[in-house]
Amino acid sequence: MSRCLHTDPDRIYDDLRALRPGVKLTLKSARYATPLVLSSISGSQQQPVVIGGKSAVIDGGRSYDDYRDTANRLSAVQEANGRFPGIYYLADDAALVLRNCQWVVIEDLTFEGCWPTAIYLDNCQHITLRRLHIRGSTIAIGAAGAYTRHLLIEECDWIQDLQSHGEADLAAIRETKAVDAALDPKDCRLWRKTYWGQVHGNLEDTQSRVDVEKDERGFDGDFFRAWTIAGYVVLRDNVILDAFNGIHFFNDASDSTVEDFCRNIVIENNWFVRIRDNAIEAEDYAWNWTVRGNKFVDCYMPFSLEMRRSGYFYIYGNLGWNLHRPGPDDDDRNFGQLFKFPKEHEAVGPHYVFNNSWMLRGPISKRYRFRQFHHLNNAIGYYGAAGLSTPADSVPFGAGWQSVPKEGQDEASLEGKHFTRLWQELDVRFDGDLIDHKYFPGPLREAGYAIGVDAHPGPVPFRSPVLGLPEGLKLTTKVPAIAFLMQLPDRRAQAVGGANYAVGAWQGEDPFTADRPMFYKYWLYADPCGKGEVAES
Repeated sequence: MSRCLHTDPDRIYDDLRALRPGVKLTLKSARYATPLVLSSISGSQQQPVVIGGKSAVIDGGRSYDDYRDTANRLSAVQEANGRFPGIYYLADDAALVLRNCQWVVIEDLTFEGCWPTAIYLDNCQHITLRRLHIRGSTIAIGAAGAYTRHLLIEECDWIQDLQSHGEADLAAIRETKAVDAALDPKDCRLWRKTYWGQVHGNLEDTQSRVDVEKDERGFDGDFFRAWTIAGYVVLRDNVILDAFNGIHFFNDASDSTVEDFCRNIVIENNWFVRIRDNAIEAEDYAWNWTVRGNKFVDCYMPFSLEMRRSGYFYIYGNLGWNLHRPGPDDDDRNFGQLFKFPKEHEAVGPHYVFNNSWMLRGPISKRYRFRQFHHLNNAIGYYGAAGLSTPADSVPFGAGWQSVPKEGQDEASLEGKHFTRLWQELDVRFDGDLIDHKYFPGPLREAGYAIGVDAHPGPVPFRSPVLGLPEGLKLTTKVPAIAFLMQLPDRRAQAVGGANYAVGAWQGEDPFTADRPMFYKYWLYADPCGKGEVAES
């Protein structure tokens, strides 16, 4: 039987230690000093521990300006020690820490001024973070520990840089399911006024060292950052605004165990707005990811897939608009691309990118390579007016697309100038796409890119390319798509396509859908009704 407790700032530490299965602890309206630590707290499947409070504020007590100098100095120390300049190693310095916890729900709390980290999960299982409102923080939610798994993060919102109009955009998204396109991002500090190198520059990439006086290292974080966790993570219906990165997974396990981690991830129906670097990033090794139904508004790079080995990625039904350039006008990191790929990559399974709709002003990928990459039935328009992009800048496979090997060179040696042309060798496929670029598909084919016979040149009949308006990326005319078989992780095949199958993220008036991953249905089993969803507490 559930038991309800109410707490306040004077009693909260004692009440947290008293939590048991089935207890719901409500935080009264007040500001709660940090840190708050839950250690070895366990609920059960049918009686989770629930902690919440709609008027409670977890108060880290710092503004970004308070923390900026500290973050820069600590980053400089890391650099002097021969490490990448950042404060990631301090992620456990969090306002709310869950350590060795199971079956815990954290909901309806506000986090303010929690630098560097709002929430940190260490060796936890079956944790739900729901309807949390996070303002500031280098890292909103961090997760570590080889046994960390089964995390549900839903309906949360994070605005990292508060010198922005993130609150107005958040209100518009929650109320109208669209961004207010009339809001000009020129006044947003991180998006428009900050150089990329001030946040993430280093000797290798930018040939610069930390500038303690001028840098902005406190922003170098993520909404969700995971370090070598087992996986089974669902992130859905969240809104991430005015941040440096969105969702970011690392996997640096040993060679013999690396495939046990960073598995089974679903990222669905989230909004990413003005993300200065990467919206979704998988590093090192990752397996069985589904990324669907998300909206990307002015993201420098929606996808960074710089993995050494990976397989079974399914990216579909997403919508994106890349209208505004980030950074000051003279920033050399202000153009971006849709996909960032590594120099070398090994595939243990396919990676499907299909039935997405984009309005771009830059390349699909500028350079390098990726194995078993199947790009099918996507609709891509281009913003070309008012100098936002030129055909030369926005060529789908990079500005060096016409480069040819010189004596002593082979095609692989040119991949630093353009996306690879070794499609047969690497099992790369582009077919069925509708892309409104003057070089697609004919001139690109002539340059050696083996674009499929069912690819379509533009224009793309979007209803409206207005920034952040999902309904606008419906097509006024149906463009037929090609059916294909999609390989699943268990080596079964799933057919995609059928009658009236069209390109793009919309099928007429309805969003494109595909079957959910099998694990998704069965792991969200904290639902006594058996509906495959987490029960409301």
